[in-house]
Amino acid sequence: MARKQLGSGLFYTRDSGGKHETTPGEYVKWARRRATELNVTFNPTVSDIESMIQNEEAIRGDLYLDYEVAGDELSRVGLDALLARAVRDEKVSHVFIPRRDRLARPTDAIDAVKMENVLRQNGLTIVFMERSLSPIRTGRRPDTAEQITALLDYDAAGKHGRDLSDKMVHCQIALATGGFSTGGRPPFAFDRWLVRRDGERVRQLQDGEIMRMAGHHVVWLPAEDERLSLALRIRDLLLTTPATQIARILNAEEIPSPDAGRFRKDNGVRHEVSGLWHAPTIVNIGRNPLLAAIVRYGLRSMGKFNRFTADGPRELTDADIRADGKPRVIRNRDDEHIFSQALFEPVVSLEDHESLIRVLDKRAGTQRGKPRSRDPERNPLGARVFDMNCTWPMYRVKQGKSFRYKCGLYQQSHGQKCNHNHVDGPTATQFVLSSIQQQLLSPALLPKLKTKLHELAERDKDNDAGSSVVKEIQRIRSEISQIAIKIERAENNLALADDEDEYRAVSDVFKKLRLQKNSLEQSLAIAEAESNRSVDSDSDIDEVIDAAEYLTELAASDDGLASATELFEATNTRVFLAFQKVRQGKRELNRLKRGIVVFGNAEDPIEKYSGPTTPAKVKRKSPVGLKNKKPPKTTNSGEEAKSLRNANREFRRPIELFVAAVAELEAHVTHLVLAA
Repeated sequence: MARKQLGSGLFYTRDSGGKHETTPGEYVKWARRRATELNVTFNPTVSDIESMIQNEEAIRGDLYLDYEVAGDELSRVGLDALLARAVRDEKVSHVFIPRRDRLARPTDAIDAVKMENVLRQNGLTIVFMERSLSPIRTGRRPDTAEQITALLDYDAAGKHGRDLSDKMVHCQIALATGGFSTGGRPPFAFDRWLVRRDGERVRQLQDGEIMRMAGHHVVWLPAEDERLSLALRIRDLLLTTPATQIARILNAEEIPSPDAGRFRKDNGVRHEVSGLWHAPTIVNIGRNPLLAAIVRYGLRSMGKFNRFTADGPRELTDADIRADGKPRVIRNRDDEHIFSQALFEPVVSLEDHESLIRVLDKRAGTQRGKPRSRDPERNPLGARVFDMNCTWPMYRVKQGKSFRYKCGLYQQSHGQKCNHNHVDGPTATQFVLSSIQQQLLSPALLPKLKTKLHELAERDKDNDAGSSVVKEIQRIRSEISQIAIKIERAENNLALADDEDEYRAVSDVFKKLRLQKNSLEQSLAIAEAESNRSVDSDSDIDEVIDAAEYLTELAASDDGLASATELFEATNTRVFLAFQKVRQGKRELNRLKRGIVVFGNAEDPIEKYSGPTTPAKVKRKSPVGLKNKKPPKTTNSGEEAKSLRNANREFRRPIELFVAAVAELEAHVTHLVLAA
């Protein structure tokens, strides 16, 4: 069916800051007026879009909205849905968009122009407040003047974000230097106040209240209630008590945390804050210099256009960009912060504050400011590799797209002690896996391994009733029942369809439901076959043993590294490496000389370093000479292995059963010596 010249209209707008709740409603009023003038069907109301904002909806009928979404993100929920429907639905003839900068603020103006052309080449008219763009007929070239105008408009829209970023950095530096707030919520035990330029208080501001008044600014002042007393109590406790214990005390006393009752988003999911205290919250209260009447600005740098420096904005560098191309948050050095005097008398003395900071720094050691790894499996030999030259552990460091293990003493002493001893991470992992493979498949240990595999298989059968496979079968059956109800409803709607278009629409839904049902029935058949399959057959055991022959391939992928990490824990693997200097031309390099791989409860070949690791102490004291603790016992010894069925609902990975069996074998005392 050909697209109608005067059909129905769709509406789209975007708001990056989420601070203009009334503006989208005015845009809808404009779209309704223009639709009436053009004789286009458009029924949404102001209350519809206001409800969408309130309920955080992106799509409702003919309305499409991206709220609190930046304009340089060209893939958005509302926009993607609008483009898909506008192209697919031939009843739609017009798309109403208030302005071009509501459609996009692109980094490359060409991207937004192409977006417009997609709509126009599919027979749609784009209606902006200041102009309308007619469809581009098949075989016709776009009007050159229109394309140039669009390029200029979108270039100006994209440049707006960069200019605004530049102005904001300069403005915030000026505010911070004067001791005023640069925006955001105040820290715990402080309130927002409106003050005159000379610091005279006008009134306290409500949470979330925005106030603009010539000659006035916002400052953070100490709260005049129990919050300030609680902050001072926390500071006193921190002098002698770890933050985790303080959190337990406050939770036991049922004192709500600073964000109790608020909502926040984690990984895009909105949820209510639990109200419980955690160690980072406690430490942040103790480290807050505002209690000593010191305003600090520039702790972190973020943003996609410009970054903060004390001298003004700077452009992004490669260090500001993540591997996926998105900007990262950078923690600035202390000497890059801006410090100024607050507009109130100190609550605690500067000497007391600095004393507490020293206590907290001592407890934090070297880990302060370092983000926790979100993927620990990428460190399979973490805390298991040691430099025999200095007895220190070797730390994982990134090396291009891979990683290596480098002497910890060399890193923590900033190159002043030991040497730049390092080994390639995947290569070391592969060698240790081959060592395990050699030992476990030896004639002495292989019978024990097979016996343990049979025991695990029997245990797995006994636990079958509560396994994830059974739960998966129940879930699929439930979904099939729900789909069947929808199919029956769609069949009834087919019989009641008034015209061909309505019949076709319902028929499409009916076909999709049938496809979903067929797919679920196939998944059910696979899951039931998995449930009925016998686990203790000799063929299964042989499959697991065969998997052991491919252990070294685990070092080649991220999933494999995760399994390797689990295997190293099960066997309590430790690796000790010795290095020597080798002259190569005019250069003197540190090369691997030999190594020892130790499993289970075997005694370590050296006395491992167990002293302080902070750079300050490492530079002052000798790193060796401290007494070594006894080698740790096998990590999983005495623990019940995980059920193989619970490990993976889709299929049973032989390597998982292999690891479980290894974990339950008696500790095998073994040394493997590598000579380079």
